[in-house]
Amino acid sequence: MSTLLQGLQFHPGKTIIHSLDPRVKLLISALLLTTTLMYLEVSVITIVILVEGLMAYVAKVVRRWVKTVYGAAPLIAIVFIMNYTANVFMIGETFSLDGLYSAFAAAYRLIALLASFSIFFLTTTPEELGIALTRLRVPYIYTFAFISAIRFAPVLAQELQSILDAQRSRGLELDKGGPIARVKRYIPVLVPLLVSVLRRSYELAEAMEVKCFGARKERTYLKTLQLKRRDYIALAVSLSLFTLTVYVRFSVAIFLP
Repeated sequence: MSTLLQGLQFHPGKTIIHSLDPRVKLLISALLLTTTLMYLEVSVITIVILVEGLMAYVAKVVRRWVKTVYGAAPLIAIVFIMNYTANVFMIGETFSLDGLYSAFAAAYRLIALLASFSIFFLTTTPEELGIALTRLRVPYIYTFAFISAIRFAPVLAQELQSILDAQRSRGLELDKGGPIARVKRYIPVLVPLLVSVLRRSYELAEAMEVKCFGARKERTYLKTLQLKRRDYIALAVSLSLFTLTVYVRFSVAIFLP
């Protein structure tokens, strides 16, 4: 889990991907996601992942980008097993190449999804994301809650790892016994983590009250978002490629017998 969150943390840089407007990067991620959902072919999903890899290379975040997929490996494996099991029940055969291909495509889709939004979060600060959501007419209270969750998730993951290390050093064995026994052994881990979450929530609530959060509906920002030439170029290229993928997808579907 901590590896996955590290792959979703902002990594500072001065690349062209970092300098793009966060609304443009959010749109690009959404277009890549939509393209992934439109196609079932592994070849097309591979092209999407290659495009995402090229963006990660330009942004110089390839290692952290790969960490996202590596950290999500258990979830990807679960998606593959569940889809393959469902296909087995539907087809009625214990082994099927079509079922194997379909399950692999579903897991592969998840990789493309995570990889797309990993690039967005690795190259966009929480402040820029908050401003972008506000400019998109999202109520600020929901934006603030979302940004706070993004900020605290990596911190809580690190605290969880610290608690696990501390309890193991005291002789707590978490990897032995049956499922019920393992769940019980996690109680000394979850209780300190819950206390830490409540403490941080209380401190955040106090800080919001001190700063008169919500006293004024109109807000000002230190940084303003303004589309530049590179943003328009990125928009034009992205929308053109997406239009092409939509045309190919539906035109082929219409003309095939």
